[in-house]
Amino acid sequence: MTAHAAILAPDSLTVVAPARRRPPVGLLVLPGLALLVLGLFLPLGQVLWMSLNPPEPGVIAPVAELTLANYARLMRSDFYLGIVGRTLWLSALTTLLTAVFGMVLGLSVWRARPSVRGMLLVMILAPLLVSIVARTYGWVVLLGDKGALNSVLMALGLTDEPLRIMYTQPAVLIGLVHVFLPFMVLSLLGALDRIDPLLTEAAATLGASRWHVFRHVILPLAVPGLASGTIIVFSLSMSSYVTPALMGGSRSGLMTTFIYQQFSVTMNWHFGATMVAVLLAATLALLLAVVGWSRWYTRQWSLAR
Repeated sequence: MTAHAAILAPDSLTVVAPARRRPPVGLLVLPGLALLVLGLFLPLGQVLWMSLNPPEPGVIAPVAELTLANYARLMRSDFYLGIVGRTLWLSALTTLLTAVFGMVLGLSVWRARPSVRGMLLVMILAPLLVSIVARTYGWVVLLGDKGALNSVLMALGLTDEPLRIMYTQPAVLIGLVHVFLPFMVLSLLGALDRIDPLLTEAAATLGASRWHVFRHVILPLAVPGLASGTIIVFSLSMSSYVTPALMGGSRSGLMTTFIYQQFSVTMNWHFGATMVAVLLAATLALLLAVVGWSRWYTRQWSLAR
């Protein structure tokens, strides 16, 4: 080797940077997992454990003794089973109405011009800027015995005495639909925005009516948004307390009001925890049912194509 060959040009030198060691995936997930365990699973597990303890009013701390006496009391009582059924029925009806109204509003926003769409979205999302308590009291003022609705009906001579709307199940239903409708609309819009408008135009060009376009094109593609909105609205309706308490009164007959009474009035935490467990089980059952139906419907629609 000559001396001239031994001299390397600076441009031919390659600097290899040391490889950076990436932290394990477990370390990245650990903070969020710890927060989830401490903020959700641990308190919820304590409540579920408490539901298996013997009923002792005034006793809050969980004990090692386990029993199914609280669940047996709930299942053997027609009164408490009626509360569970009434809560499920009202939550399901709320979900159904929000799905119908949400689909109408979602399609209106989806088909609107860009300039009008922004205004419609503001109108739909505006109620979320006001607290649930304020919105519920607005309905109390409107639907009360001396509220605006009864005043107009009596002034027009359509009724001789005020209609009793407040502190009834229909009043609670109206309040719940109004409170949770924006969540359904947002879920549906997320699915509708992923639909290519050319699909609906192609179906209409081939002679399909508006109903057939909706039934065979829009609805199947909007099922994921409908499923997520159903889960959100049903879960929030099952666990809602403010609206049933204010519009249905202390005797609204829903599980949330009775859970509050068990924890705060009668101090029977064990039976209240049992009702929490039943509420959670019903919500999870619906979640699994909706997810399974959504997958089955999407698969069947794909095979039919």
